[in-house]
This record gives sequence, structure tokens and C-alpha cells, in this order.
Amino acid sequence: MSPPHFTRTRDNYLISTDPTLLSPTSIAAAFSHPSMYWCTPLPLPKLQLLLSSSLCLGLYRSTAAHPQPIGLGTGPKPEQIGLARLVTDNVTFAYLTDVYVVEEEQGKGLGTWLTRCVGEVLEGMEGLRRAMLVTGEGGKEGFYERELGMERLVQGRKGLVVMNRLGKGAAEMLKD
Repeated sequence: MSPPHFTRTRDNYLISTDPTLLSPTSIAAAFSHPSMYWCTPLPLPKLQLLLSSSLCLGLYRSTAAHPQPIGLGTGPKPEQIGLARLVTDNVTFAYLTDVYVVEEEQGKGLGTWLTRCVGEVLEGMEGLRRAMLVTGEGGKEGFYERELGMERLVQGRKGLVVMNRLGKGAAEMLKD
């Protein structure tokens, strides 16, 4: 059984785990952007499989065709402008990847808000033993420490850092 959809709104923006709101076309375009250095574009069928196999927090902006409240009811979908993807079993483990906000929406605090929403989702996973991510050294590492309570686990190759956060379901011997 899937967990209920997580939904948060702020101004003209929505974050939701409702998979029916995801726009594979928008995500494919984002994956093709040079700022998404960690990924390469995928054929649409592969991308749809990737999305359906993950817990995705989509970030959306309301449009004239879809004014507030967005993401609720029927009608046109809101415009997708970001994503945070959790590869998870929905109980004990989650791997955070593919976090982005499109360039024209950056600088508005939306990435921080999206990341904090990921934190809320992780907190709601009662049996979570561990959440992990890989990021580049530098500013992002401190950001994930501050916003998600992640800690450096391993220094990887080419400036990448593996980060880890223990959850409520972690064995006591692993906790400080």
C-alpha cells in the first residue's frame, strides 16, 4: 500500500508526491540541461519507469490556465519546475537523487523548501533506518547537513561525497 500523498503549498507553488502531476516531458528537458551534470537524458519510456519506481516530490508553479489552488481537483496540470526523487522501499531506506529547480525559478528559496519537504517525508517514515545521497563537495554538503541532518559518510571520487542520515528505525548501536 502506498503512503498518502504529501502536499504542501506556498504562494503560487505546490510540492506534491502525487505521481499524476509529474510531467515526464519537463523532467526530460531538465535532465538535458547542463546544470544537471550528474545525469544524462533518458528515453521517455525509461524515464517513466524511473519515475514510477520512485517516490517523487514534484515542485510546481501555478499558471494562468491553472490558478490557485493548484494540484487539487481536475483540470490542467500545474507547470512542473522542480523535482526531488527518493529511491526507496517506503519503509527502511531512502536514497535522495535528482534534486533540481529550473534555472528561471532559482533564487526564490524553492530548493530549500523542496529539501525541507523531503525532510518531512523522511521524518514520516517510522521504520526508516537510513537515508543517503551523493553530492559534490563544497556548498551543497553544508546545505544537506543543515537542512536534512545528513553527515559525510565517505569521500568519493571526483569530488563527490556520500552522505548519510540515520532514521527512527536504525539500530540503537548505530546511533550516537
